[in-house]
Amino acid sequence: MLVVTVVVAAGLRLWGLGAQSLWYDEWLTTQAVDGGLGHLLRHVADREGITPTYFLVMWPWVRVFGDGEVALRSLSALAGIVTVPVAYAAALALDQSRRVARIAAVIVAVNPMLVWYSQEARPYSLLALAAAGSLWAFGHARRGSRNGLVAWAVAAAALVSLHYFGVFLVAAEAAALLLALRPTWRPVAVALVPTAVVGLLLVPFALRQHSHGTNRNWIAGFSLPVRIEDAATGALVGPSPPFDRLWLAGAVVVAVAAVLLATRTEARDRRVALTLAAMGAAAVVAPLAIAVLGTDAFLSRYLIAALIPLVLAVAVGLGASRPAAPGLVAVAALAAVSLVVVVTVAREPELQRPDWRAVAAAVEDAEDTAGPRLLVVDVNGDQSGPLEHYLSGATRLAPDDEVEVDGIDVLVGLAPERPCNMLVGHACGMLFLGAVTPGPGDPPFTRTGHIELDQFALDRYRAEEPVTVTAGELAGPAAPGAVVWMVDPTR
Repeated sequence: MLVVTVVVAAGLRLWGLGAQSLWYDEWLTTQAVDGGLGHLLRHVADREGITPTYFLVMWPWVRVFGDGEVALRSLSALAGIVTVPVAYAAALALDQSRRVARIAAVIVAVNPMLVWYSQEARPYSLLALAAAGSLWAFGHARRGSRNGLVAWAVAAAALVSLHYFGVFLVAAEAAALLLALRPTWRPVAVALVPTAVVGLLLVPFALRQHSHGTNRNWIAGFSLPVRIEDAATGALVGPSPPFDRLWLAGAVVVAVAAVLLATRTEARDRRVALTLAAMGAAAVVAPLAIAVLGTDAFLSRYLIAALIPLVLAVAVGLGASRPAAPGLVAVAALAAVSLVVVVTVAREPELQRPDWRAVAAAVEDAEDTAGPRLLVVDVNGDQSGPLEHYLSGATRLAPDDEVEVDGIDVLVGLAPERPCNMLVGHACGMLFLGAVTPGPGDPPFTRTGHIELDQFALDRYRAEEPVTVTAGELAGPAAPGAVVWMVDPTR
């Protein structure tokens, strides 16, 4: 059963691994590893809001496997696959039955959020794996095993090194260990030393990143209640669900697990499940409280480590109950809903990341001009960084840069039918307010074409002879967020 589950997990994560183009955050990963280690550390300190560990791992990875979509995402996919047997092992380490362990493995294998981030060149899949590993070690450590405490010390340090939010789960696990091993506390304190060392090494990065408001201010641009709702629904049906109310099916299964846990399980299993649920809840409530107090970085993908203990708690409720049938039916329903989400996202471009690769192909296919031309990306143009990866000879222009061109392409996003999903899938990845005018619309430029892609529309303007323009003139005061790219096919 476990082998089959791992095969399913691998299929879901490797299916279409390179089908979607890189989006902005993944492009930042390519920027981080495109240079020496000094460049990498400066990039993380100045342009990221997460720790440098993932990028330090990716730096040799891309030098061995390359920087294509599949190569960049394969590390996350591998981590996502390995998370399945580690979650299985964690359930067994917590003295649960093989049925509970199998259910935990199934939920991890098909969970839409875990699948999504297993196909993204960012640290979140590795963070989930580290969380599963820490719970496995926690299961052994809570029995007073010296080897278990050593393993937990390593896993906890790895968890914190991958993301600042890892500290919340580590703190919850440490508190649970202190309760389990009381009145002895020194072994737990010693086991926390590696985590403390990692934390001290990360302090300079955290302070430097915090000094750059742009690294975190965009998060607060979305209201906290909206982000809380996004975190809850994302845990159930992923960050880009195909149907607005599909999360209700997942919520019903969680409610069934809670009822079964309260009425159909033994006290020992209830204690394990409640401990797991408390640790997961603490890893969510703590950053939420910090956000309310003023340092707001609360974001659903930052909470992915908390998802693992919560999944295990649900697995205990569904798998430890007697009789087994209601729990197994609920597992089957949850797996079916999850598979619907994963398959639908893989098949519908509107639910996927912004397709900058298709945009680059459309711009490069222009046959009506062979010389330099401009590509204007409207309003949220800062999100268009991946064009640098896909569009040969592309350079972003400063507002005062003056260039001579005879062609201008204006890119606008097609209005999505589905609601916003927090800058992850396409429906929220690009929020446009209309085409940039009057720059390219005035003589001597005339509109010569309109190209519709799956996610974008490209308006093409041409002049009979080269014209000198500036990027600032094209964007204008009405579109301060627009970005202008210089495209020179001859370079």
